[in-house]
Amino acid sequence: MMIEHLSGLFPKACPHCKRVYASLRDFYLNTTPVGNPISYDLEAGDTKPQQPRGAVAISNCSCGTPIALRSDGMPLFRLWSLLLWAKTEAHRRHVTETELLAHLRVKVRKKVVAKSEPT
Repeated sequence: MMIEHLSGLFPKACPHCKRVYASLRDFYLNTTPVGNPISYDLEAGDTKPQQPRGAVAISNCSCGTPIALRSDGMPLFRLWSLLLWAKTEAHRRHVTETELLAHLRVKVRKKVVAKSEPT
């Protein structure tokens, strides 16, 4: 679900150098993750927000400008299911939600990068 949502954010351009990332894979291959992803709803302990605060993951463009990938526009029912899964999974694994999101980011990036571009 996350890959589907994130893929829909492309093409995406750097606001500074105007480099266009044609796909999520292109973005992951040519940017550097910064910090950990943040889910403002999980931080607030809300797995069923009526007005979601959202989630964000920041990566630096090759020019050094930060570019955000956000959960904005994700259908509410999908967001709720992801938030509930993350809360449950973090508890099951005995990790913080932040640690789970960081692990998930690495896993998603690897999966997307491993896929070849459609020809």
